[in-house]
Amino acid sequence: MANLQIQVSELDRFLGRYALGSESGNGSKHFLRIKVVGGILTIDQARTIAELSEKYGRGYLEVTTRHNIQLHWIRDEDSIEVFSKLEEAGLYTDMCGQHYPKAGYGDIRNITTCPFTGIQNGELFETYTIVRDVVRFFTGKKEYLNLPRKFKIGISACPIHCIKPEVNDLALIAVKTDHGLGFTPFIGGSIGYPPFIAQPLNIFIPLRESLEFIKTVVEIYNEHGFRERKSMSRFKWLVKELGVEKIKDMIEERIGKPFPIFDASYLSIVWREHDIIVPENIQGLYSLTVPTFTGLLNVHQFKEIINISERYSSEIRVSPSQKIIIPHIPREELDRVKEELKEIGLDPGQPLIKYRVRACPSDFCGKTSESSKMRAVTLLKNLEDELKDQISKLDITISISGCPNSCAQHIVSDIGLQSTIIRENEKTITCYNLYVRGSNSKLAKLLVKNIPSEHVSLVVEDILRLFIESSYENFNEFADELMRRGYNYGSRIGSA
Repeated sequence: MANLQIQVSELDRFLGRYALGSESGNGSKHFLRIKVVGGILTIDQARTIAELSEKYGRGYLEVTTRHNIQLHWIRDEDSIEVFSKLEEAGLYTDMCGQHYPKAGYGDIRNITTCPFTGIQNGELFETYTIVRDVVRFFTGKKEYLNLPRKFKIGISACPIHCIKPEVNDLALIAVKTDHGLGFTPFIGGSIGYPPFIAQPLNIFIPLRESLEFIKTVVEIYNEHGFRERKSMSRFKWLVKELGVEKIKDMIEERIGKPFPIFDASYLSIVWREHDIIVPENIQGLYSLTVPTFTGLLNVHQFKEIINISERYSSEIRVSPSQKIIIPHIPREELDRVKEELKEIGLDPGQPLIKYRVRACPSDFCGKTSESSKMRAVTLLKNLEDELKDQISKLDITISISGCPNSCAQHIVSDIGLQSTIIRENEKTITCYNLYVRGSNSKLAKLLVKNIPSEHVSLVVEDILRLFIESSYENFNEFADELMRRGYNYGSRIGSA
């Protein structure tokens, strides 16, 4: 009993800053989702994560779509030591309340921003400092740890809006106006079922008021968000119920003043992926994206990335596209870094489509009957075998989610796959719904329903063959045509 009391007492000091998530797959009961604030990880912090992976997580790491690094197989009896090491390194975790059966236990999830912030050309201003300050404000504060559900924030000053900001509950998009530099906010986004793209508030928020504005939105959600049913408790439902104008009035009333009007319809917010090699704003320096397929790394690879990165700077960066980025590489060193990565199985010269594939850790959450990441491996292997050199022509995103929650963001990808389960002749069959994203919508639309898992690679291959053979250069325009004329996969690949 005395040892138990000591453990409870020790755990008290970590409450609100650290937590283990619950899961039920691959023999893992708990996972550790480590926040990488603003996507920037110091070399020392990266080494701490490598040590934790090696000692407690079987040498396995996953990069997520929110700048997190996730470890599995963490035992609850090791939590005090794990949390202590994270605390020493200045790292925190998500609160991971998704397994609670009712509404509540929501926290502010890791804030996404461009992983090249502060070092890329064309950025209106760097966003890391703002993200860091917002995270510091909310971390550990009990009054923000029982929101109706999780609350996601995206902050974008990136010229290509790589983080898809409007998929968040709250998106702040950088603008320059007569009032100076600041943000225009969008609210109510979500890619879980049913998906919503965030709507503009059409106001301007000065930079110095960013934190106060975010805090106010979160408090309104906390006080007025629906708590009766978990399925209806995300912020998007409050926005839908009250409307954008009412939410704006509530924000301005609480803050005590109106904000300047900003017509967001003049913005051109087009989502794009960054190139693999990005020239930095210091002449002769480059950032290189490491091709971590669906975010998977082993600890040996991660340690080698850390060693390579340390030659050029004191940091590595974590991208919300499930990638690691090595920044500040001199031009004359790029070939050396590429070769070193190739030697550890992370070849930067592989087909671009392999960089663009994302998949959720469905084999750990227990919601599906197969691994989304292994399905991605099977799918890409088939494309390489069947399309051969033609695969190099494909610069599209493919995302595979194990359920409608869209953890891999399948609903905003060029091709999205979502695992489903159907019953046929008293048997349970794993299938996939296939979505494609056209040129006139940021949300993908359902093209084919309930494709048996053994056919899904063939269907994706066939769709990509049709695209390659078409006159279209842009896949999204081709997807519009595909949706118009329809697609019957049975007649295309046979029913065998």
